[in-house]
Amino acid sequence: MRPGAVRPGVRIVLLMPTLEQAKKVHATLMLAELESDWACLGGKVDRTQWRVTFPGGSWIQWVTAERAKNIRGLRCDVVCVDEADDIDPEILDAIVVPWFSEPHSLRIVLVGGTPTRGRYGLLYRTHARGRDNAFPDHHTFHASCYDFPAYVDPKAIEKARRETPEALFKREWLCDFDAAEGLVYSLFDEAFHVREPHRDAAWNEYLIGVDHGYEDPGVMLVAGVAGGGRDATVHLLSEVYEQHKTESWWLDQAAVLHRAHPGARWYADPSRPDRIEAMRRLGLRIESAQNAIEGGVGSVADKLVKRPSGPTGEPWSRLYVSPGCINTIREFGLYRRKRDPRNRERILDDIEDKNNHAMDALRYLIFSRFGAAASSVSSFDGGADFGWG
Repeated sequence: MRPGAVRPGVRIVLLMPTLEQAKKVHATLMLAELESDWACLGGKVDRTQWRVTFPGGSWIQWVTAERAKNIRGLRCDVVCVDEADDIDPEILDAIVVPWFSEPHSLRIVLVGGTPTRGRYGLLYRTHARGRDNAFPDHHTFHASCYDFPAYVDPKAIEKARRETPEALFKREWLCDFDAAEGLVYSLFDEAFHVREPHRDAAWNEYLIGVDHGYEDPGVMLVAGVAGGGRDATVHLLSEVYEQHKTESWWLDQAAVLHRAHPGARWYADPSRPDRIEAMRRLGLRIESAQNAIEGGVGSVADKLVKRPSGPTGEPWSRLYVSPGCINTIREFGLYRRKRDPRNRERILDDIEDKNNHAMDALRYLIFSRFGAAASSVSSFDGGADFGWG
């Protein structure tokens, strides 16, 4: 019952990344339970719409993230988000939250899954809200494979622990958000993200990120952009990565890149306004980069996410790196968060100030051009948001 509602019943949405995934994970068990344990409720299943209706007015509707944008007018009481890290947070913020707009909506969201996006997915965002008490109506608990012995065979766990790479075991079985030992970009997969551009690639624009340096390396990263807006794909094409180079040397490099990409948009470390002005006199379209670290890192992480399937049916991403960018690739594997000096097992939010020169140049061009990734929104009035592993 919903106080004030015209009609009785509770309206529940199961939100998953794809219909195929929803069927594989939930269909068999749900259909069996409706015919056995919950047969008394009289639920009727429409397998075309994947909707269960009950005589008392309640219903359960499956919705997929791939189709969610076509269901903006839905109104409901409860949304269960499964495999949350395969769903862009923007789907929850822009599409799901308005589903609770009625005064009598229960406004309950349950979020669960595997932390495939580390600290930059919907699962961690929800978990952190409940853990840090930043949102009083959010509650969370963290669970691993060891917490449910009735459902997860200890022998299977032990076999996986012995045979699975440690980082994967921690992520998939232990729900470890920092499974890659504190790597900032744990989403980066060299075998997947490092590739040559397609020979027919057509770039809408070029972006160049600049991080100044002398004792520390200075960096210029050149990226091609295909598509537009937040859905644009960025491909790092080349890098200049050098130590102990003079001002004139860097201006010469800027001139070379300007001749190769005369319309490129440049985003430079704002700490050297004098160098930015000198580069501007060369005719560059250059500006001081947006320099917020966490916002920029989140924007890069969002681009790195492996989307479940693309036009060819294969996973895809919005950020790739050409094999020739060897120092950028190396830094992806070294750029880490700090460990708590009082507890070496705990990884802090702060990022180490090293192995970050190409990472800074990358952050400048992504964040300055495309802005922040989907951000959090205020909590739901009167509702609750749960996160679990």
